[in-house]
Amino acid sequence: MLKYLLLSVDFFYLQDKQDYEMKPGTKYYLALFLTVTTYFGASKILFDKVNETIHVVIDELFHIPQGLAFCQYNFTYWDPKITTLPGLYFVSAAFLGSYFPCNTYNLRFINLAASCVNLILFASILKFVYGANDYIKTVIQALNLALLPPLYFFSHVYYTDTLSLTFLLIFSRLCFTNRHKLLIFIFGLCSVFMRQTNIIWIAMVFGHKALDIFIRSSRVFGNQSLTRVKLSKASLIARDVDSSKLKRYYGLDDFLVAFKYHVSTCMVTFFKFLSLQDVMILFTHSLILMLFIAFIYYNGSIVVGDKDAHKAVLHIPQVLYFLLFYGVFGLPYVLNKSLSTLKLIATNKIKVILFGLLLAVIVHYNTVIHPYLLADNRHYTFYVWNRWFGKYDFAIYATIPVYIFLLFNLYDNLCNQNCISFLLPYSVCMFVVLALQKMIEVRYFLVPYIILRLRFVKASNLIITFEFLWYLSINFVTFYLFFNKEIYWKDFDYAQRLIW
Repeated sequence: MLKYLLLSVDFFYLQDKQDYEMKPGTKYYLALFLTVTTYFGASKILFDKVNETIHVVIDELFHIPQGLAFCQYNFTYWDPKITTLPGLYFVSAAFLGSYFPCNTYNLRFINLAASCVNLILFASILKFVYGANDYIKTVIQALNLALLPPLYFFSHVYYTDTLSLTFLLIFSRLCFTNRHKLLIFIFGLCSVFMRQTNIIWIAMVFGHKALDIFIRSSRVFGNQSLTRVKLSKASLIARDVDSSKLKRYYGLDDFLVAFKYHVSTCMVTFFKFLSLQDVMILFTHSLILMLFIAFIYYNGSIVVGDKDAHKAVLHIPQVLYFLLFYGVFGLPYVLNKSLSTLKLIATNKIKVILFGLLLAVIVHYNTVIHPYLLADNRHYTFYVWNRWFGKYDFAIYATIPVYIFLLFNLYDNLCNQNCISFLLPYSVCMFVVLALQKMIEVRYFLVPYIILRLRFVKASNLIITFEFLWYLSINFVTFYLFFNKEIYWKDFDYAQRLIW
C-alpha cells in the first residue's frame, strides 16, 4: 500500500508533458520506498519507547483529552487552554473511534504516520525543485528534513506541528503547478484549520506570485529605466514584453524599477499581462485570506482559547533567535559558506557597523521575557536563557556578532538562487510570524526554517551526509535526555521530561 501512496503523490501532481519527463524511474520509487520503510521501522521502536516512558508530555495534558472527546464525537467539549483551531482533533476523529481504538497511543501514532507522509512530500518537492537526476541525493535530503530534530521529536507525541506541516506541504506542492485550484483552496483552508499561523505562509505564496507578475510585466519596451527608449504610452510596442530584459532571478533594484514603472502607468501593464490562470490562482489565495480575516473579526483574535497567555506583542529579537536556530540546524550550510560569508562581511564594513548599532538598540529596548520561559524547566529554551541571556547582563549584546555573521551567511546561502519575488514576501511573513510572539518556542521556527532549507542551493554529497549525521547525533542526545532526565513538579505525581 505504501508503494501505491508513493506513486500516487507524483501522479497527482505531474500533469503536462514536461512534468512526465521529470518523472523518476523505478529506482527512485524503490529508494524512497525503502527509506520510508526504514524510517518508519526505526521510528516505531522509538515511538513505543516514548509511550512506555510517559503517558502525557506537557501540552498533551490539554491535547489528549481534547482528541479523546472528538473521537467520541463530543464536539461541544473544548479546553480553554488550547489556542489552535481543532484540525488535529477532527483528523483524529476521522481515523480513530470507528476504525481504531481511541487512546493515547493511537492519537500519537497519527503524527508518526504524518511524519512518513511528510518525508514523501519533501521528496516530491525536492524532485520538483532540483530535478530527479540524482534520486539518491533527493531521497536523503527528504529524510534529513523529516529528521530535523525538533520536528522529529514532535512526530512522536500528540502536538499539532507535524500534521499542520503535512497540510502546508500538500498546499505548497499543489501551488508549484497551480492546476488544481479547488484542491489548493481546500488544503489551504485545512492547513489553517490545523494551525492559524499557516495563513501567513499562504499570504507569502500569494505575495510571491503577485510580485513575480508585478516585476515581469514591467519588462517592456516602454520602460525607460530598462530600454532608454522613449515611446508613447499609446504605442502598442510599449506594452510588449522585452524578452531581452527577462531574467531568472530578480533583485531589489528590479523591484524598484518595476514599482516606478507601474506607478507611472497606473498598473495598466500589470493587468494587461495577467493571464486567466494568474487571475484564478490569485483569487483562490485571496479567498482564503478573506475568510481568515472574517474569522479574526468574529473571534476577536487570531488565538482561540487562552488569549491572555498569547497576546501579540512586538518582539523583534525573535528574528535573531531564529538566526541561532538556523546556525544550529543549518550548521552544514553555515560552515560551507563560512569563508565567503567572512569575505562578504569584510566588503560591507559600513553595513555591518550599522547592523550592529541597530541590533544593539533592538536587544536593549525590545528584549521581552515571557513568564513561562522563566518558569518551565521542561524546555531547552529555559536552560539556554537562564545560563546565558538571563545570567549575564552583557549576553544580549555579546551575541550580536553571531547574529550578524548568521544573517550574512543566510543571505549568502539564498541570494544566488532566489528571486526578490520570494525573498521579500518571505522576509515580511517571517517577521510577522516571529516578531509578534512573546513566547520563545523552538517549534515556531520550524516552518520558517524548512521553507528556507528547501530554497538553498543544491547541496553536495558531503553537506547532505554531514547534515544526516548531525541530525542523528542531536536526536540521539535529545531522546537520551528525554528518557533519562527526570524533572519533578509538585503538581504532577509522575516525572516530567525534557523536550524542545
